[in-house]
Amino acid sequence: MTKGQQFAKRMRNNLGIGTRTRRMRLGRDLHAEILECITNNAWYPGYYTGDRAELFSLAYGPWMAYDKHIAGHRTDGNLTAHINGLSPWQFCALLGQMIDADITNAGQGERFFADMARSLHAQAA
Repeated sequence: MTKGQQFAKRMRNNLGIGTRTRRMRLGRDLHAEILECITNNAWYPGYYTGDRAELFSLAYGPWMAYDKHIAGHRTDGNLTAHINGLSPWQFCALLGQMIDADITNAGQGERFFADMARSLHAQAA
């Protein structure tokens, strides 16, 4: 099991996310909750401990890339809509893929999202 897959499994367990979990739960956006867990781990040392803290720290680079390019609307609109349409389960998997792709900064994330947009356009054609 790769580090990205371990991250996705741990994050899903942390927030109680299943394959059929919807994005909104009790008025809370689970995409935002996932990103908040990563943020809390990075900004508040000791918020999480052990392997959870280690795995969540690997997701800080993907979080930065997501924040700049997807949340900042700097990528293709179709890609932004696709990512916003992911279930929480799929969103954890996306962050895990980014970890496995060694995304550690916004520049690497930009290339990752550009490749992802190209593959989406190819699938649509």
